[in-house]
Amino acid sequence: MRLRVRAQVWFTLFIMSALCLALWPATPAPAQTTTFLPVFRLTKLLVSNDTTQQLGGLLEGIGRTATAGQDEFRGKNRLFRLNEQNRTVLTQYEASGGFFAYDIDGLGRETPTGAVDEEEAKRLACLFLRNNDLVSHDGTLIGNSQSNYPVRLPTIPGTCSDPKDFGRTILIRAAQVPVSGAGLGQVTESVVGVVVEVPFGFVNGQQFIPIGGAGGHLSLLFTTTDTLLTQQGGGDSLDSSVPGLAAIAMPFHGRSLDFVAEVPVRSFDQVRNEVQQTVERSYPGATVNVPNPVLSYQVDDFAVEQSIIEPEAVFDNITVTLPGGEEIVLRSFSVPLAAGGSGGFAPTVNITSPTNGSTFQPGSAVTFNGTIADGTAPYTYQWFLGDETPLSNPATRNTPGTVTLTTTLPASLRETTPDAQTVILRVTDDNGVQRDASISLTPDFRFLYIPVIIRAGTSSSAIPQIELSQASYTFGIEGNWDYPPAGTGGSDLPGVIPDVNGLRFGMLSYGYTQRFFWSNSAAWERDWRDCSLGGIDCTFGVDRAAFVYYAGHGGPGGISMASNKDSTWFDGTNARYQSLRWVGFASCQTLRVQGYAAGSEPIRRWFNAFQGAHMLLGFNSNMADVAFGGQLMNNMRMPSFLGIDFPWAQLTIAQAWVKTAFDMNAGKPAYIYARSTTVNPINDKLPKPGGDFPSRPFPVTSYNWVWWEF
Repeated sequence: MRLRVRAQVWFTLFIMSALCLALWPATPAPAQTTTFLPVFRLTKLLVSNDTTQQLGGLLEGIGRTATAGQDEFRGKNRLFRLNEQNRTVLTQYEASGGFFAYDIDGLGRETPTGAVDEEEAKRLACLFLRNNDLVSHDGTLIGNSQSNYPVRLPTIPGTCSDPKDFGRTILIRAAQVPVSGAGLGQVTESVVGVVVEVPFGFVNGQQFIPIGGAGGHLSLLFTTTDTLLTQQGGGDSLDSSVPGLAAIAMPFHGRSLDFVAEVPVRSFDQVRNEVQQTVERSYPGATVNVPNPVLSYQVDDFAVEQSIIEPEAVFDNITVTLPGGEEIVLRSFSVPLAAGGSGGFAPTVNITSPTNGSTFQPGSAVTFNGTIADGTAPYTYQWFLGDETPLSNPATRNTPGTVTLTTTLPASLRETTPDAQTVILRVTDDNGVQRDASISLTPDFRFLYIPVIIRAGTSSSAIPQIELSQASYTFGIEGNWDYPPAGTGGSDLPGVIPDVNGLRFGMLSYGYTQRFFWSNSAAWERDWRDCSLGGIDCTFGVDRAAFVYYAGHGGPGGISMASNKDSTWFDGTNARYQSLRWVGFASCQTLRVQGYAAGSEPIRRWFNAFQGAHMLLGFNSNMADVAFGGQLMNNMRMPSFLGIDFPWAQLTIAQAWVKTAFDMNAGKPAYIYARSTTVNPINDKLPKPGGDFPSRPFPVTSYNWVWWEF
């Protein structure tokens, strides 16, 4: 992938994503007098089998002699070390140098392995990083000793004797409630682990500025903090000096900052006002709360290359209260602050024609005109559809000016609703700074005769329900990235595009058959609602595929659609899934547990979904607008190298979900499943096509859920 600055897709849309950073301490917006901030080149380690072997030797739970493996992900190499005896795996990414290690049996635990103490977890995290020279005694990260802007912790760890300010702890809890027999309705809850999130950043003048994002965090997961287990030689741990270390995420490993320049930045008040207006346009009549932004430097997904890092305004916990009282939590926003225009750091990109919101004739060519200015020439540019399907090859322009594309756009209907098409002009300047412009066009079918298949209804009598046990494994996707108004001006989610595409391509390459892929105006609330309640889940909706994935905005106990068929809000109480087995909700708080009185937690709204469904996966907290789906699919599939499968290393679906959230700093995951007397979905792994279809856990004997606190 081209080296570039991390720029939010559709920057002119002032992206809304509910980025769930766990930065500690939070850095407030700079004062209005702050007009310049630094921009850096982002260095990385050269990755080879030797570097991965060295990391394996660092972690006794992996070992230098662990089996080596290598594959390709997003066009770059990934290197592995697999220890079957210990059931541990280490992965390092060529694109960033970042690495991840985990003990399979420690991921997704639902029973305690020993005592868990939050302050002790901070001390153990400090000891692990210091003992292995991953952080120096003065708090500088490895590889940063020669930098003029060394990446460091906000506090000095010293001997780790007083680690109360060393990071932020996240407790992992599990609960079970029987629905029959002894203990009917009584909830059993336990703490099964703790995550320590260790913040880092750099000092600019007198200000500590955090680094964040999917590739800018340092997280450690412990299943116990009982040091007696280590002293007695018991318990599993990736490192012999600390107990219960079950997972490590260090995507920033070995990276450093190379100063480029100080650049003018936009006012935080200006950015916040723009965001407030954008969200209000998407939800007229609703109450919108946009918190003050936090200054941060965001690092992209560790699986893609990034050459430049720049200041961004990060907003967390943007909420929308609808007139009916439903609360939507937007899936983040992070806006680059570098000023455009004459003398600005970033290129200025516009699509001048056609006009945003206009129509086009299906089958007829459309000519697009755009302009590129400012930043640093020469420029590389390319045109895309909204789902990032290329409309042109990359091209170069040596000076500012006009660019043109003539092409035919796809046109489709779902029932009588035309599916709007977004067109993006993406520009990267000579410094690697990327900016986008976009417009939305709607196909005009008024003068065409097109035989339309009616794809929805309120009854299942016309079309028989699919019996999945007699079909190949299937999947379906609904993604919302273009919220009203279509095109510019809505609370849009650019990260949903690579999110859903990553899962889709992964499923197809694994041999699954696509049942449906609906997006934006073609993704409907009634798709999720049971047929007995006036929905179409069993005929044309989601209850026709084995694995279903949703990405978009959400809220406690539900999801928020970009369309209004028959509502913009789907509540989990209306779910009754019989054929579907697994659902992933890449949205904020859809499986919220925390902060509610016992018995009223929003995750309980989904109890009726388990008429055959095995497991629902989502987030207790807000979620980052990141490309979650591709990494999730990668974590679910059977590991295979040179045609050899490693069944022991395949994660369960629940383990894959929490690992993806942990690795990508995506938010605090949650999942819920139903057990019967014969079926326990906690053991479910994504089947290869051709395998037996799992039985229904019905009638349900208990509901079980796990969540990470925030």
